[in-house]
Amino acid sequence: MKFLHLSDLHLGRRLYEMDLTQDQEHILAQCVQMAVEHQVDGVLVAGDVYDRSVPSVQAVNLLDFFFTRLSQKGIPVYLISGNHDSADRLGFGAALLQDKGVHLASNFGGCLEHYLMEDEHGPLHLWAIPFLRPSMVRSAWPEESVEDYTQAVALVLKHSGVDMGQRNVIMAHQFVVAAGQTTETCESETLSLGTLDHVDASVFDGFDYVALGHIHSPQKVGSDRVRYCGSPLAYSVSEWRHQKGAVLVELKAKGEVEWQVLPFSPLRALRRIEGTLEQLLEHAIPSEDYFYAVLTDAIAPMYAAQRLRSVYPNLVKLEFKPEGRQETIESQLSWNGGRSMPSAMELFAEFYESVHHRPLSQQEQTLMQTLFETLEGGQAD
Repeated sequence: MKFLHLSDLHLGRRLYEMDLTQDQEHILAQCVQMAVEHQVDGVLVAGDVYDRSVPSVQAVNLLDFFFTRLSQKGIPVYLISGNHDSADRLGFGAALLQDKGVHLASNFGGCLEHYLMEDEHGPLHLWAIPFLRPSMVRSAWPEESVEDYTQAVALVLKHSGVDMGQRNVIMAHQFVVAAGQTTETCESETLSLGTLDHVDASVFDGFDYVALGHIHSPQKVGSDRVRYCGSPLAYSVSEWRHQKGAVLVELKAKGEVEWQVLPFSPLRALRRIEGTLEQLLEHAIPSEDYFYAVLTDAIAPMYAAQRLRSVYPNLVKLEFKPEGRQETIESQLSWNGGRSMPSAMELFAEFYESVHHRPLSQQEQTLMQTLFETLEGGQAD
């Protein structure tokens, strides 16, 4: 039995001010090609399918493109919701789509979605846990004690009736950690403070493979069988070194699992360059890739972004790091080539969405905009 493990598609995401629609369509087409070439029995998408709880039209069209291509090839796809997804919106049409091989486990209702498959080695059970919070589990079993995320996931598994004597694969979208091991994270992830949302990897002991989503850095968690495949594209400059890819998993007899990373070839890679402005321009080779530039000039040169964009039109971030000085100055660059600082309203809206996992409503935006304008007017007086 073969599966292609994906996660954190974040359809609709932007790389700072850059629209990634073409880049994401390019990667999804590669995923379909990988699935066909390796004759997989299913594609697993472990959450954060969309970047926002209310996805854009372009994001919805991308997912439609993905579903359609896989369905045309006769390849089933199994998805769970992540913390960025609206479970209800992602689950729309689930009963209808299931007949086309699209299986959506987006809402947690107290029991896990369970898919039974069979090959020459016997039955294989695929379990799907959408993104969980302890409050959801307490609602399902109010008589049980659930103090943290580890206990929440453990309780759900306890009530699922998993027979560890058979082959079992599980999909989950949580911040899973192994004792004594540090999980590598990126700037593009929204994580809780401290260790409040950690799930101990031991709750998955006995599963033949654990397909995780939530962390954008590809890595194992304690065991090779517990893995984050990572996001398919770099969604922040902290990911410029990552080799993004999908994990191809093959399960044979019970306990016999093989895996390999199938690398993606992005439409536009994310690159980092460092040096003085004149050095970077002197050695520049024009490119459409995304660039993160670190300037080491003693004094920040004028029109640095515009000059770099003459050869690197997709410059996404500019950082000034003068040689011999500790502090750095970062500039997030807007599409028009200038340097723009986010407004108080933009910062608040981003913070609100990271906490509540939904954007501000129109009424809330109007209220907050009025408040900020009042405050700014008071400062001017």
